[in-house]
Amino acid sequence: MISQAGKRPGFAPRNWSGWVLVSLLWWLGKFPVRVGLLFTAPIGALAYRLMGRRVAVAKRNIERCFPELPEPEVEELLKANFRSLARTVFETAWCWGMSRKRFQPMAEIEGLEHLLEAEEAGKGVLLVTNHMTCLEIGGRVSSEAAPVTGVYRPLKNEVVEWYQNRGRLRYARAMVSKREMRSVIRYLRDGGILWYAPDQDFGPSQSIFVPFFGIQTATLEATYKLVALTDCAVVPMFPEFNPTTKKYLLRILPPLTDFASGDAYADLAKLNAVMEEQIRRVPDQYWWIHRRFKTRPQGEEPFYD
Repeated sequence: MISQAGKRPGFAPRNWSGWVLVSLLWWLGKFPVRVGLLFTAPIGALAYRLMGRRVAVAKRNIERCFPELPEPEVEELLKANFRSLARTVFETAWCWGMSRKRFQPMAEIEGLEHLLEAEEAGKGVLLVTNHMTCLEIGGRVSSEAAPVTGVYRPLKNEVVEWYQNRGRLRYARAMVSKREMRSVIRYLRDGGILWYAPDQDFGPSQSIFVPFFGIQTATLEATYKLVALTDCAVVPMFPEFNPTTKKYLLRILPPLTDFASGDAYADLAKLNAVMEEQIRRVPDQYWWIHRRFKTRPQGEEPFYD
């Protein structure tokens, strides 16, 4: 079922770490934007030095996705990526805790007409995006412009999950767990708009291998199935940060044509190509620390050490 934030968790010892984390997020959410942005360079540099395993994953991803880059440029992109990841902490805190009056000057939206026209057509809309570092900004900007429901991954920490959903419900119409696929299908059939980021590796049982940056990549088949089952429109949207203006831009593209054509491979390849094109615009702002290429075709060598 489509869910709300739920009851606030208690203060039992098992929840203490969660309460510490959400207290920090609440506090960071009070930071002025320009002050928070000043912290991202030193925090990003520190994370780059301390998160050796994630640095290795990100470097491997960047080297394979941008084989034309010489080593110095790989290192430069890698360090820039960790600065963007540091900014994610503040962006999340701002989205979940900042008032609409304070938030609105931070961001602009381009192509909103594509989303509104798709909604007015009477079908559901799959507002599909990828894991850019400022993903949360995109969710808030789109949700304040249209009645958007978000799909979320249930978290192990009940306090953080409660705070996440509570924060998102400040602007989203509702939240629904990715485990509640029947509710998702019903919602799309009823003409709802669903914020959906499928670019993660969910293993071979839920995926088919489709090119992404020239690499055969386990791509979630559920995206194709949702469209096939609901006849919804697929509208891509991508947030990005402009380091010159210190503002965010949400770009909404025209709906993909002929999606759910009967060929899942071709349709998901089309979607991956759109995602790749947008990542190449701001390559430092993608979630490269994710083991996106972990699942490999049968017989292929492991991607990561």
